[in-house]
Amino acid sequence: MAERLSYEESCRFLQQTGWLKDSEIPKLPERAPQYDDEILGVEFFRTMVEHGSFEKLTLPRTYFGRSEIKSSSFAGSDLTESVANWNDFVNVNFSKTDLTKFDFRGCAMQGVNFSGSTLKDADLRCCGFENCNFQDAVMTGAKMTKETGAAVNLAPSQREVIDWHDEDGPEPGGG
Repeated sequence: MAERLSYEESCRFLQQTGWLKDSEIPKLPERAPQYDDEILGVEFFRTMVEHGSFEKLTLPRTYFGRSEIKSSSFAGSDLTESVANWNDFVNVNFSKTDLTKFDFRGCAMQGVNFSGSTLKDADLRCCGFENCNFQDAVMTGAKMTKETGAAVNLAPSQREVIDWHDEDGPEPGGG
């Protein structure tokens, strides 16, 4: 797999493809973005993304809020510490994507491909999964409820390293 673009190159790509305003490169937040932050960095808020190609990009701490991402690919990208609360992901390819510490709470996932991705310490509570592929995904420390986990096809080795919860915990903000 070819190397990822740098953060600046990734932002320029988003500008060229119309997903980001053609202005200065957004400042990379110092921590995972929250819905009420003044500076969110790269963001997809109340956006319909369909047939988007976001492969091999470096976009850590990206904010996705109240959006629908459909038939799109983030394969091979770096989305570490990103936040995607209250979104619908339909037929999205996250294969070989770094999703370390990604907050997916409140999302509906249908036909999402997580194969070979890194979901280390990701938060997958308050989510619904339908026909999702987790083959060879690194799940170390990923937060998931036991109820959700029972309905998801995971390997025994993945189940051993998940941070299991009895309840979803508090809803994410911005709902």
